[in-house]
This record gives sequence, structure tokens and C-alpha cells, in this order.
Amino acid sequence: AYAGTSPNALPTTWRFRLFGKLFRFVSRVLSRPSSERLPDLGDDPVVFVANHTSMSDVFYAIATLSDWKYPARCLVRYSYFKNPLMGTFLRTVDCVAAGGGGTDAVAVAVEILETGLPVAVMVEGRIVPPDERADDGMGEFRDGFVTIARNADARVLPIVITNADRVWGSRATLPHFDSATGRQSGNTLSVDELVDSEAIAEARSQMAAMLARP
Repeated sequence: AYAGTSPNALPTTWRFRLFGKLFRFVSRVLSRPSSERLPDLGDDPVVFVANHTSMSDVFYAIATLSDWKYPARCLVRYSYFKNPLMGTFLRTVDCVAAGGGGTDAVAVAVEILETGLPVAVMVEGRIVPPDERADDGMGEFRDGFVTIARNADARVLPIVITNADRVWGSRATLPHFDSATGRQSGNTLSVDELVDSEAIAEARSQMAAMLARP
């Protein structure tokens, strides 16, 4: 039920393709996934911004990016890299440590975008439990994605993952089978003529509208 190759398909490594196949299998075991096609992004560098409700987001994100053949490098909280098993996996799929460890994630992300690869950011910076989400279903946004996009002259593409926390809740120890999950994408936006608060508001508005779809 994945959407298939993007019109902007990029070269992918064998490791990325391998984990993509593995996570497509895992996600289908856990739920009934679906995803929309990635819009035609042309040659512009792109920053994906997504919500973060569940540990299972990683399954769906890697599975979908692999299916699109659009290998965005994901910025992941630095503390996850400290776990030997998790850290090895994150490095294998070329994730970037953010939020500590002596690295400048913004500078690294800009360098990645300048090579022609996209980057992906969970804009809340953490898994947000249901009781900490606003009425639109999301937590507080951080402004790092705006800085990255502005410095790299990149466009921003809002993405939402729906129902992932019903597969693996924020306080659950292990995942379990539940309802269908989905990935939806919005419209790209340029931050050039927007102040940070306006860019955040526009991205949030698109994501809230997608989360509100039946």
C-alpha cells in the first residue's frame, strides 16, 4: 500500500534499500500502512518536517523514503546514538545526531542539502505524549528547520504520520498490531520572505489540516 517511486528519485545505498524493505515488512505486520505519492519537487533542496508521536515513526519513515527512492537524512536526538544497538542502526541509515554531542546539526544539515540530498526533521524534537499535544494534535514546534532551510536556500515540505502512536504508544514498551497508518505530504513552502514565526505557523497549519482529514 505504499505509493511508489518519486518523480525525483535519487541514488540510494544498498543499506538504505535493505532497511527500507525490512521496515516495509515490519510496518505491514504491525498495521495496514499507506502513503501518498511525493509531489514533484524539481531540483530544489528540500527539508522534510514531520510530527513525532511514536517510536514506530522510524519504521514508517524509512519504509516510505526507501519506497520513494528519496533518501532523506534524518536528524535524530543525540541521546539515541548513545545506545550501542540503536546508535549503530541510526548510523547505518545515515541519520545525523542533533541536540548535543559537540556537533552542529544545522551546519551538517546545510552541507547535506548542498550535496543535493534532502534532510528530515521531527519539528517537535521529541515524541510528544497525547496529554502534551495541543488541540491540533501536535506539540510545540522548534525553529531549527527554518534556520536550516534559510541557510541552505531550501524549500520546506510538511509531512504527517497518522495513527503511529496507536501502534507504539509513547509510554509503551513494545509495539503491537493496531489500526491503519498513513503518510501524507503538504505543499512546499519557501521561508525566504517569512520570519521564523510565520514559517512555523504555515508548516503547522498544513500539518494540522492533514491530521484533521478523516
